[in-house]
Amino acid sequence: MKKILHSLIILVLFFNFGPIIGQAAGNSLSVGSVLIDNVKVLSKPKQGSTVITTLKRGDEFPVLSSVSGDSSTAISHSVISGNTLWNISNQYGVSMSELQIANNLSSTELLIGQKLIIPQKYKVYTVIKGDTLWKISKKYGVSINDLTKLNNLRTSNLFIGQKLYIPDYYLQIQLLGGKKGWVKKSHLQQKNQERIVMGWNYNGSSKNYAQQLNHSNLNVVSPRWYTLSNSGNFVSITADTKYLKDAHSKGKKVWPLFGNKFDPVLTNLVLSNSGNRQKLVSALKNSLIQTKSDGINVDFENIDPKNKQDFVLFITELKKALQPHGIKVSVDVTRENSDPFWSGSLDRKKLGEVADYIVMMGYEEHWGGNQITGSVASMPWTKKGVELLMNDVPSHKIVLGVPFYTREWVTNLTTKKVNSIDRTMVEVEKIITSKGLKKVWDQNTQQNYVEYIANGEKHQIWVEDKQSIKLRVNLANQFNLGGAAAWYIGSETPDIWDVYHFNK
Repeated sequence: MKKILHSLIILVLFFNFGPIIGQAAGNSLSVGSVLIDNVKVLSKPKQGSTVITTLKRGDEFPVLSSVSGDSSTAISHSVISGNTLWNISNQYGVSMSELQIANNLSSTELLIGQKLIIPQKYKVYTVIKGDTLWKISKKYGVSINDLTKLNNLRTSNLFIGQKLYIPDYYLQIQLLGGKKGWVKKSHLQQKNQERIVMGWNYNGSSKNYAQQLNHSNLNVVSPRWYTLSNSGNFVSITADTKYLKDAHSKGKKVWPLFGNKFDPVLTNLVLSNSGNRQKLVSALKNSLIQTKSDGINVDFENIDPKNKQDFVLFITELKKALQPHGIKVSVDVTRENSDPFWSGSLDRKKLGEVADYIVMMGYEEHWGGNQITGSVASMPWTKKGVELLMNDVPSHKIVLGVPFYTREWVTNLTTKKVNSIDRTMVEVEKIITSKGLKKVWDQNTQQNYVEYIANGEKHQIWVEDKQSIKLRVNLANQFNLGGAAAWYIGSETPDIWDVYHFNK
C-alpha cells in the first residue's frame, strides 16, 4: 500500500508541477549560472510573489528542483486600491505597454476589482517529422499535461509545422545564508558538476600513495608538492610525475597541495609584495602545466590579519593565470572561530567569489595540546560551521573537510594534567579491541565514545568511524555541498569506503 501511495504522489507532483529534478543526493550537482542582469528571485514559483533578492549575470547557485508553478496557466490580477499600471507592471516584471495590449486598454486608468491578464513570454517550438508530445516534453523538461493545457490541445496528435508554446518552468535555487528561492528556467544556464571526493596524502610512502589510488570512489587526490619558500620564486617544488600519471590512469584528478608552513612572517614577506606574488604565481603555473595537474589546493594557515586582502589578491592572480588552462583553484579555510590568525585573516566571501572551491577544514574543534578534552569535530559544531560558511560562499563551491583521525585524551587523575595523542582510525580500533572496550553513543557529539582507566590515568576517545563519516557525508548532501575532503587517506579503516562517497 505504501508503494502504491508513493507512486500516486509522484504522478500528482509530475502532472501538477512538472518534473522534479535532483535533490543533490547523487554524484553530481545541478548548478545554474545567471544569464542576464537583474534577475528576480521569488519566494514562490509564481509571478508577482515576494522578491527575495536580485541576481546579476554570472552568479552561480545550486539548482534544487523544478516546477511548472504558474508558467503553464493564464495569470490574472485583481486590481485593488492604490494599484496603477506602473506598479502592476513592476510587480510582475512586464512592461506597461504589454499590459495594455494584453488587456485591450485604451488608457492607463483602472477600476478596483478589474481583472487584468498578465502576459507571459513563451518559447515557440515548431513540430518536425517524428515529433510526439512525449519527445518534446523530454527535450524541454516539461510535463505532457502542461504542454497540452498551455496549447489547448484536444488530441495528442501533432502535425509538421505546428507551433507549440513551451512553458518556462521555475527552478528553485540554494542562495547564500541557507535561503531558497525561485527563478525562471530561461534565466539560468544549467550544468552538472561532479561532486568532489578528495583525499590528502600525508605520512605515507610512494608505495602507499600508489595503492590508495585504487579506491574506486575517490576522484581527487592532493599530494604535498608545493611549499612556500623565502628564496628564488618563493616555492619549493617536489612534484612526482609518475604518481600523477598513475592517478590519471585510474581516473583520479590531481590537485597538489601548496602550504605556507603555518609561518605568518614568511607569508607576509611573499604576499605583501606584488612582485613576489607575480614570481610565485608564475612558478606555480609553469609547474602545474608541465606536470599536467588538474588543480591546486592552497592551504595557507596562521596568516597575519594584516595580510587578509593580500591573500585574496594572491588567489585572484593565481586563478587568472590558471583559468585559461582549465586548472581548478581550491582554498582551505578553517571552521570559523574567534582566533584572528587562524580564522579572522580569511575573507571567506571574497575567496569564495574567486576560487572554484572552498574547503572547510571541519576538524580541530578540540586541538592537540588543549587542556580541554573533547571531540576533534562534533557534528553540531561541524554543522554550524557549514551554515556560517554558507552565509558567504555558495554551497556547491563548499567542500567539507572530514577527519580520518581522532585524539586519545589522557588525564592524570592526580595532577589533572591533560595530554593528547593523535590517533588514526586503525589505531583506535586496535585500542578498542585490545582493551575490550564497548562503544557508547554520545548524543551531544553525535558519535561513538570510549574510555578506560589505567595506571592512574583516564583515557578518552571520541571515535571517528563508519558511523561518524556517514553522518558527515549526509551533512554534505543535506546542504548541497560540492563534496568532501578527507584528512588523510591511509589513516582510515577499510569499511569507510562503504560510506565515503556520493553515489546513489
